[in-house]
Amino acid sequence: MKIVAVSGYKNSGKTTLCRELIQALSNRGLSVGYIKRSHENVTSSVNTDSGSVTAITGCRGRHPLPCGGTAAGIPSLLWGDDGFRMEFKSPNNHQTDPYEAAGEFFPTADIVILEGGKDLALPKIWVSLPDEDIPDLPGIFAVYDRHRAGDGDRRYGVNDLDRLASVITDKAELSFRSARVYIGGRELPMKDFVADFISGGVTGMIGALKKPDGAEEKDEVRVYIRKR
Repeated sequence: MKIVAVSGYKNSGKTTLCRELIQALSNRGLSVGYIKRSHENVTSSVNTDSGSVTAITGCRGRHPLPCGGTAAGIPSLLWGDDGFRMEFKSPNNHQTDPYEAAGEFFPTADIVILEGGKDLALPKIWVSLPDEDIPDLPGIFAVYDRHRAGDGDRRYGVNDLDRLASVITDKAELSFRSARVYIGGRELPMKDFVADFISGGVTGMIGALKKPDGAEEKDEVRVYIRKR
């Protein structure tokens, strides 16, 4: 899983480009996650029902157990008629690592598009305003300028979306991996043969167990190992 930031100044068109890239990458059969970076508070106020829950002291993680002393809050899933939204309060205003967040919420994604994060050390596409000088920021590998044509190299225009999607795909170094292991939200690097060994061992043992009603052999298997 690779994170690519789409960065730029206000009203440069970052959200529009994110939508276009997500569609282009999805059309290629890739699983895509999306994170929008904001410097504003995003969790509900403690005066609301969900906010009062996310403020509770508990263990950090998606499936917390009482551990005492970690002011991480309890994750809240808001269930509405149109879908779901997860809220998770970071401990003591801790700035979560983007790879940690992506691993926590998008463990099966091939690529995660992060909107914003211009100061983060991530590979990034800079969305340019008209006649703007490109800033000296870490990780910029492409400049998207919908106001003029691309140059066939680093600068991409409005008609170069497919070419830009190809570059992102190449940067993600995509390959089918039969198993992924995350520790603390970060994906553990491993060779394909190691992934196959893990996948074969786990699925072999699970094959001897009684499966839930409706489960099929082709279904994705998730294993959570909780350290005491």
